[in-house]
Amino acid sequence: MLAVAAVSPAGPGAMPADPLAGPVLLPGAAAVLTVVAAAVQHTGRPADGDADEVRAGLRTVADRWSALLTPPAALAAVAVTAFAAGTGTPWPVAVPAGIAVLVGACPVPLLAALPAALRAADRAGGDTVRLPSPLPGRREPVGWTGPAGGPGLVGRVDTVALAGPDVLTGTGPGTVTVHAGRGEDSALALRLAASVAAGARPGSDLRVAARALAGAVDGPVPDVAEADEQPGLGVSGLVAELREPGPGDAGATATVVAHAVLLGGPDWLAEHGIRVPPPLSVERERAVAEGRAVLVVAWDGCARAVLALPRAPHPAARPGVADLAAAGVAPVLLTPDDDGAARALAAASGLDPADPDAVRPGLDAAARAAAVAGLRVRGRTVAVAADPATDGAALAAADLAVELVPWPTDDEAGPGSADGPDGGRDARPDPVVVPAPGSERICARGGPAEVAAALLIARRARAQVRANVRAAVVLAVAGVVLAVLGTPAVVVAAVPVLGALGLAARGPRRRS
Repeated sequence: MLAVAAVSPAGPGAMPADPLAGPVLLPGAAAVLTVVAAAVQHTGRPADGDADEVRAGLRTVADRWSALLTPPAALAAVAVTAFAAGTGTPWPVAVPAGIAVLVGACPVPLLAALPAALRAADRAGGDTVRLPSPLPGRREPVGWTGPAGGPGLVGRVDTVALAGPDVLTGTGPGTVTVHAGRGEDSALALRLAASVAAGARPGSDLRVAARALAGAVDGPVPDVAEADEQPGLGVSGLVAELREPGPGDAGATATVVAHAVLLGGPDWLAEHGIRVPPPLSVERERAVAEGRAVLVVAWDGCARAVLALPRAPHPAARPGVADLAAAGVAPVLLTPDDDGAARALAAASGLDPADPDAVRPGLDAAARAAAVAGLRVRGRTVAVAADPATDGAALAAADLAVELVPWPTDDEAGPGSADGPDGGRDARPDPVVVPAPGSERICARGGPAEVAAALLIARRARAQVRANVRAAVVLAVAGVVLAVLGTPAVVVAAVPVLGALGLAARGPRRRS
């Protein structure tokens, strides 16, 4: 610093009279900067197997940005030192003057820029949204380390595909209505249907029916053997029950009764030579007109009953769809429900049931993935919000994957609630899984509202990183200018320290 370079009245080589203007504080300032640099890099995420990798990635990104500032700062430090020495200032004073320039340009605010935005995004997401940490060289949706110009991937998304059976309804079992044929036992029809539905493969669309049917059965559900599912059509299997003798069967013993059971739509039954009788067809058409999902259960070669399953939206679905529209994206429903149930569900959720682009009914998992690919071919940037257990292929086909764990079984508990140890509902929801560092996925729990929140949080996080980096550069330039002008060392050191702490304390907030 030029003012520090002046020779004091005590003689050449003596320290300046003002201790704040001398080099004696530089070692302490360097120590403070080191401590602050370590503190501001904390991401706020729990330590796990990826913690070291995340911290290394953050340092690499900060080093990349710091490399742009270091050469000019070093040249300025050399110039200040040379000028001070050339004007007769003793070297013990001239050298610290140059070091003060390096202190002013210390990239501590740059070290704080990315972790601060990551912490702020986690705070904004709460227990329902998690963004992936950045890793250099990896493509991730936020664009933490991408070019400053232009939006990141989340900023380019214009379509959100709500894929799967539960994305608008949650996982509640609902109430099943049984329309049994003449002379048929409704309880038996429900029990056999629940048994064969339980044999659907993991991630099957029939798991929705399996949950509802199992919840409607009074008593245990029989086991199924030789279950065989045809995706999008139905499932079959052998169900055996132990039938106890009745009160009038004196001396009789229990017998095992086995049935070959099929569960699906009329076309699925027709492939097996089973025709739905007219009375059951009438009941089926009535249930379809009411917007319910309908299955037919048959055993031993005859259609026995029609099962109407509720497909009402979760109470938070309609506001969530409105949030997506407010976020500037077009929601598209990709569902395995048949046409009537899908359009009724869409209308109740705030989607246009008459818009063929907004509602795509009757799609199995493979068809939903193909629909996502088709949207991308048409030039759309597509985010898919779906349960990875049922729609892994659709998530893989998207520009942006939002792994969405649907609302829990108890609709009144709110998104993400879990059973407490006393059997009641826990007031605090289970935290959503943190995505792998550098992954191309966002994780969320809930429904469309949480998807909209995830997009907004990611967009704001990217904007916050850019703003933090610009602020850090301004602080570095200000520190260099202050050092060159001869500002006391403690003030010069305070610029990067206070700047880093200020950046660490600010960040985006979730929209209420």
